[in-house]
Amino acid sequence: MAGKSTKTHLTSLNSPQDRTPKYTVKQVAEMMGLSAYTVRYYENVGLIPDVERGTGGARLFSDYTLSWLRVVHCLRATGLSIEGVRHYIELCRKGDATIPERAAIVFDQEKILREQIRALKKQMEVLRYKKNYYRDLLRHQRFDFCNPLNSSIKSTLPEPSR
Repeated sequence: MAGKSTKTHLTSLNSPQDRTPKYTVKQVAEMMGLSAYTVRYYENVGLIPDVERGTGGARLFSDYTLSWLRVVHCLRATGLSIEGVRHYIELCRKGDATIPERAAIVFDQEKILREQIRALKKQMEVLRYKKNYYRDLLRHQRFDFCNPLNSSIKSTLPEPSR
């Protein structure tokens, strides 16, 4: 099942041609796991091209504009600045002549994301160690020798016998 879900997600990154406005900001926010504020902000700063307005000026998104939002959100999540994302969108809109520059942006963001993943894995190792340490303390009601506040108490305790 997980493979199918990933494949469906990845094929949704292809630019759908359906430009029928049908989703409200609230619906888009729920579908994307974003806040309505974020969706509006991305559109306000020009990162989501071709969002239509309904009666009363309400934004209406199509499958086409959702595909832009998915890419924008991904690039932002990897740390690309608003200006960097805007530049990427402008390049996309200029056409295939900009493919090398767009590819470079994506390759750079992938490298950054891989570095973030490596750092997160190291942090996870520390948390797992501490989790096991605390489980052991709780299970055996042991004294916490790693807590710096207990260093003065630690020095008054007798050395463990060998």
